[in-house]
Amino acid sequence: MDNLVAVVTGGTRGIGLGIAEKLVRRGYSLAVTYRENDKLADLARQRLNRIKTGEQQFLALRGDAGDAEVVADHHATILRELGRVRVLVNNAGMMQIKPFEEISPRDWDETIRMNLNSAFYWCREVVPGMKEMHEGRIVNISSLAAWGGGVIGPHYAASKAGMMGLTRYAAKELGPHGITVNSIAPAFIVDAGVFAEWPEERRAKLKEKVFVPRLGTVEDVARTFEYLLDSPFVTGETLDVNGGAFMI
Repeated sequence: MDNLVAVVTGGTRGIGLGIAEKLVRRGYSLAVTYRENDKLADLARQRLNRIKTGEQQFLALRGDAGDAEVVADHHATILRELGRVRVLVNNAGMMQIKPFEEISPRDWDETIRMNLNSAFYWCREVVPGMKEMHEGRIVNISSLAAWGGGVIGPHYAASKAGMMGLTRYAAKELGPHGITVNSIAPAFIVDAGVFAEWPEERRAKLKEKVFVPRLGTVEDVARTFEYLLDSPFVTGETLDVNGGAFMI
């Protein structure tokens, strides 16, 4: 029950997969969740299985992270197969680019459900076990959009701002139990999310928004995650990974 166990939601591609790889290299048994793309899940499984060693185990759990019953079922499977969760990364989400007048109530509700509700559902499941261990790390993947609006739409910006509020409250309540809660706010990550699908000429416009010679990568975000993993005295913080595009 006291093995190194981590969960990464939306962990079969992009930022989630990059973080998952860091955890496996550090000796964690790992569960990643994904919504429906079995092909990506198989590729992620192959990639992570190549680097895991010894008694490490790996689970790829299919289902909707925005559904509380699915999350409860996934957590029960993890407890049974791997043990109590020490590290939770709330990365699952959606990025549907739409302006105000094109966003339907359904679009809004679905984005909040997937991006924000999922983080709460997973926190609710793993916190009791972390309290029993007097230790835990929760990292929520937010976005620059929470600070400055971003380029996706108001539904996305609101969901990511909500994750920051969840982060700060949870850090205050859970800190006395040895649980740190932080968020990372990436922007312009060229090999993740919608930007991975953009042509080079469109990406070139993004470079005008940063103060460094290149756009960000998944590796930049994953290194930031490792810092939080190793930092028991950092909690309630949002670390920006955006090339200087937004500064507080």
